[in-house]
Amino acid sequence: MKTITYSEHEQCFIKVVEPDQITQNVVVILIHGGYWRMEKTLETVADAQSFFVEAGYIVCNVEYRRGPENPWPIPSNDVKEAIKKIKVCFPNYHYALIGHSVGGQLALLNAESSDYVIALAPVTDLIYTRDMRLGDEAVQEYFAEEINDSVLVSASPISQLPLKADAALIIHGANDVRVDIKTTIDYFQENLKNKNNIELLILPEMAHQDIIHPDETHFSYLLNWLDTIV
Repeated sequence: MKTITYSEHEQCFIKVVEPDQITQNVVVILIHGGYWRMEKTLETVADAQSFFVEAGYIVCNVEYRRGPENPWPIPSNDVKEAIKKIKVCFPNYHYALIGHSVGGQLALLNAESSDYVIALAPVTDLIYTRDMRLGDEAVQEYFAEEINDSVLVSASPISQLPLKADAALIIHGANDVRVDIKTTIDYFQENLKNKNNIELLILPEMAHQDIIHPDETHFSYLLNWLDTIV
């Protein structure tokens, strides 16, 4: 494993792992979630990184600034800069963004910088997330109670459609209590009005945090999807 920095800030780094034998022409770019809180780091998707490396992918695990001291749009801008750095380090590949929860939000918002996007239980509608007080009132905590709705709209992937990627896969558990499946269905249907580049897989039972565990069966589906779409 090696660490690449993409900014002078201490939280702006990428952990890169290359397989002994690179068999895929796609660089996987992981973006962790955590509802913009400092407690969750890129280590939450470390097992997923190992999974894709074993499958022959170069995998870049992105850390980015978050927490109230790093207000929006710093997290999204950091991810954009990280992707630019990855493309410089690994040119002539395809690029797949894989994000979980808020990492899914950041992946969808930065889709135009990649070829493919895989979003696991993504946050797509911040107005809804605020109004329903999801994620232990994560929107209120990070964006502050008095934030203007226009900021939340600009940070919501559902307001940035159609999705600017060649293809995308969204996987979400129907029983997820941290991110409501309704927002994912709404996002999928809204995108369909202008573009048919998203596949949606709804799992009957899949807790929000369990969806990033590579021993779950949907990771095999995810790998097959990548193999087919490239």
